[in-house]
Amino acid sequence: MSVNNEAIDGCAQCNINIEKSKSAIDFLIHEHKISFYTISAIILVVLSLTFSFYHLYTAFFGQPASYLQNSVHVCLLLCIAFFMKPRGRKSWKDPINIWFIYDLLCFLLTIGIQIYILYDFDSFQARKGLEEPMDVVVSVCMIFLVLEATQRMLGWVLALLVLFFLFQSSFGEYFFSIFYGPNIDWKFIVTDLFMEENGIYSTPISVSATYVVMFILFGAFVMRLGVGELFQDVAYALTSKKIGGPAKTAVLSSAFMASISGSAVSNVVTTGTMTIPMMKRLGYPALFAGAVEACASTGGVFTPPVMGAVAFVIAEFLGVSYWDIVKAAVIPALLYFVGVYATVHFRSCKLHVTSIGDVCSVGEILKQRGYLFIPLIFLVVSMMLGYSAIMSILVSILFMIIISFFNEKTRLNAIEFLKVLEDAAHMMVDVAIPSAAAGLIIGSVFYSGLAVRFSNTVIELAQNSMFIALVLAMVICLLLGMGLTVIAVYILMASLVIPALVSLGVPPIAAHFFAFHYGVHSYITPPVALSAFAAAAIAKTPPMKTGFESFRVGIAAYIIPFMFVYKPELLMQGEWYMTIFSTVIATIGIISLASAIEGWFGGKLNIIFRIAYLVVAILAIVPNQVCDIISLFLALLLYAVRSTLFRKVKGE
Repeated sequence: MSVNNEAIDGCAQCNINIEKSKSAIDFLIHEHKISFYTISAIILVVLSLTFSFYHLYTAFFGQPASYLQNSVHVCLLLCIAFFMKPRGRKSWKDPINIWFIYDLLCFLLTIGIQIYILYDFDSFQARKGLEEPMDVVVSVCMIFLVLEATQRMLGWVLALLVLFFLFQSSFGEYFFSIFYGPNIDWKFIVTDLFMEENGIYSTPISVSATYVVMFILFGAFVMRLGVGELFQDVAYALTSKKIGGPAKTAVLSSAFMASISGSAVSNVVTTGTMTIPMMKRLGYPALFAGAVEACASTGGVFTPPVMGAVAFVIAEFLGVSYWDIVKAAVIPALLYFVGVYATVHFRSCKLHVTSIGDVCSVGEILKQRGYLFIPLIFLVVSMMLGYSAIMSILVSILFMIIISFFNEKTRLNAIEFLKVLEDAAHMMVDVAIPSAAAGLIIGSVFYSGLAVRFSNTVIELAQNSMFIALVLAMVICLLLGMGLTVIAVYILMASLVIPALVSLGVPPIAAHFFAFHYGVHSYITPPVALSAFAAAAIAKTPPMKTGFESFRVGIAAYIIPFMFVYKPELLMQGEWYMTIFSTVIATIGIISLASAIEGWFGGKLNIIFRIAYLVVAILAIVPNQVCDIISLFLALLLYAVRSTLFRKVKGE
């Protein structure tokens, strides 16, 4: 009996330590007994650190051949995924079960495939197009492992979608409508998807293994340095004395944080635990508080510099620099937040929510901790000057390590440094796994010819109407985005729909941004609004109602992509004066729309004024310069009338 009690006590103590640990490194620091958990933690730490050090090394000393770089990248992340998300358990910290044998086999198979690639790499590459039977077996195994990891990390939707396109490309004769096509030898397809760079190791993974991983490493160091808290404090200082300060603080701070993290849902969970309760305490309805956080965090995903890792993929597809994509992204992101900010302002006025109170000024905050922005400033400036993105990020990381020693609270010791590298590796799993899965889809639709048939169908349904084609693309993006990651949705659209939009006259950069934006907007679009649902859990509100409220707060999101398609100057394409004029008109339209929906502009609006502001918004959205001028004139007229009425009432 005493033995059993000791075992139980030991297990209980182990579980306590597991619960307290935030990472595998934390667990190893607190747990000194050799057990299954410590062995799992050691393997996970070794894999994570190997991944991060490998990419830092190749960034500094130069990368190997593209295929080698991509294969090592995917191999390490698959191994990490199998330990992070074991089959039959919530995490590696949970008690072992029979599925551990299966996880171990997946891990060993992944390592074995990478050894197979590296053993005689020259011969491996020379066999492309002349594959041996063993190549077919290895290819099938690798595709299976990618599907297995995809299902574990992202659920069944994307995994089943990949399977559908794989089968459709090989057995097209058994499908119907646009999916009907000739059968293609499945051995040819699976080997090409593995051995060539147009499948698993296609553009999404190439971008992931070069640019994205470095930005993720940079973001991990930024968050550890306390830049996230600095963003929040600056947001407080900027909005504290304004009407509706709490909600406006949430908008700015969540936007700043999400622009660095690149993840809408994780940002909601991180910043929402502070912003949502604060808004509720100061008088905002719980539904509105959750919606504001969901919209702000979602908007941060298409806000530079990270942009959910999609910016690099867009740049690769278009053959332009990353900086060109950043410039194009700025105005649409600003317009979106103008809409959310205006909605928050009008709602705050209606609810009579005052300011937060006195806080430190922006100057005081920057005086104390402004030096933390130096790496960010250096990164932006160096890339503006045309220096390599990878080298710019690498030097910025070195800057951050040096700067961390300026303050005892931010100082990076060896353990903290390793924790940052571990966190970066774990974050990369969420980016790379869907990228590999999306690569399988790209390759499949290429071989089957489905991309061409799908584009032709969109053109046919649209009857050569750009507007109808845009509506169809919007619906497809929103529907797919309800079950997929943003990067997966974008890549699907880039393969299937974007070519149709371009053929109808949509500028290529506008077509790509259109797909990207609506992929992101799916996170606040019912019935599966992931950001809204995450916020609802914190706000303690019904998820679906929170989703519809998020749709209302972020209504500008569904209009802006149409605006920059018809007005490419909003993407900084064209003359600078047209960019300024179109931005002003778009801003007026978005604020007017928020005013019409909320029923407030300097006071409560009656139905006539609400309709008038709605007309201004519609005229600003219509792609016609005459309408632009009329909307500007009408907006000024309404402002003058409202000001006169306000002064009259105040005088009385």
